[in-house]
Amino acid sequence: MIQTNISMMKKINASLPLALLLTFVHATPAWATETEAQLLLGAFYASGQSDIVASSDSEVIGIPIGLNVQKGRWSGSVLTSYLNTYRKDDSLTNQSESGMGDTFITLGYDLTQMPWITLSLNHKIPTGSVSKGLSTGEADTGVQLDYFNTLSASNSVFASIGYKSVGRVSGVAMQDPMNASVGASQFITKSVYIGGSIDYNESIYKELKDTTGVSLFSGISLTKRHQLLLTTYYDNTDSYQISANISISLFD
Repeated sequence: MIQTNISMMKKINASLPLALLLTFVHATPAWATETEAQLLLGAFYASGQSDIVASSDSEVIGIPIGLNVQKGRWSGSVLTSYLNTYRKDDSLTNQSESGMGDTFITLGYDLTQMPWITLSLNHKIPTGSVSKGLSTGEADTGVQLDYFNTLSASNSVFASIGYKSVGRVSGVAMQDPMNASVGASQFITKSVYIGGSIDYNESIYKELKDTTGVSLFSGISLTKRHQLLLTTYYDNTDSYQISANISISLFD
């Protein structure tokens, strides 16, 4: 269950301006033969550089909601967020904007098990408002490779690398970005874990800086069906993000 929870959080945070590329402990020694599904709910606050609103100085408050499904080696997810944004670097639009953001669809396949190596394809559907600055209005498609392995019963390491082909907006200098992450995690009790990672992300906008940051996270198994994940992030542009997310297993 914890692996499922963190895997979905990757997809949630991949849709935000600050990526947290996390993988974690798989609860079972084999791929699930029955269909498993989780509903994901959460909230985040981000300040600083943002690809969501193409800004070097902004505030973004978001409420993401998603659904993740797995069976055997396969997994799939859909995610969107309600956003409230405020650009500090544009006096001409010195006001907040609110509305639904883009929708992200991901399909993953486990190439190996223990260590887990997962190949994922992801696609952004531009459902956010262009006039409000909540979307580029163009579709993006990406690929990501994730690695996870346990060092002991309580310790694990993980890494990710990804590439995205972005839909170009006329008159805007854009690029196809890459991202990478490496980190470690540890259980401190049977139901609580902590960890951290170093994350590198290229912006889709050439005028914005590439970022190198540090992520810290803690997860708690509240019940058999409910998992809580708390995350923080800070990078070299003085941007930061805090978030709280919960996954709810839909099947016993």
